[in-house]
Amino acid sequence: MPEQAGDHQRRRQLSPRARLLLATGAILVLVPSLGLVSSIAYIKARRAGLVSPWRAIGSPPGNAVEILTGDNRVVYVRTATGSVYGCEHSGWRVAEDCWHPAHEPLSIQRRAKIDTWVFEGQVRPPPGAVVDALDVTLWYGDAAFETRYRLLEDGTVWKWQYDVFPFWGLGAMLIGSIGGLVLGIVIVAVLWVRAGLRSMRQRRMRAGSPHQSV
Repeated sequence: MPEQAGDHQRRRQLSPRARLLLATGAILVLVPSLGLVSSIAYIKARRAGLVSPWRAIGSPPGNAVEILTGDNRVVYVRTATGSVYGCEHSGWRVAEDCWHPAHEPLSIQRRAKIDTWVFEGQVRPPPGAVVDALDVTLWYGDAAFETRYRLLEDGTVWKWQYDVFPFWGLGAMLIGSIGGLVLGIVIVAVLWVRAGLRSMRQRRMRAGSPHQSV
């Protein structure tokens, strides 16, 4: 009991400035650490394919029945009427009416390799019955891109994308740490500004108290 009373008394003896300094130190250590931990969690989720969802890119007129070829930016399909359509897309962005008539020979990047993979884990298929599939990988000296296309029974085409860049994991950890540090600095700045304003109000109240007592 005496020790607890002594600890309580010492805490009460801490000045507002000392408490502010302790809070500043804690924030500047904890928030960047949380940013780093979040980056590590993102890296693990990305390696597991959890941040690469399937996306629908629609269906051409006449309903697609077969995937012909493609690369990481365009896919070509044949419809029930025998027409060929292509859909050009960039990254995660897909135009509402990306499908346009195409004619053979169909143009794709020469680096595109069919039925090769970058991602080594299992990828769950999109919702629906799959009637045709195409997996394409592009290998570069410093990066690799993988795109998987699936044609569903209802004629819609879906895509799944995955990429690998050199040192991307290190970059993600740096971004998380630096972002956490910047956020911590902002929080500390707000705390110090609020403490300064509170101190100014208290000084004004003390300066005005003699006049109020008269």
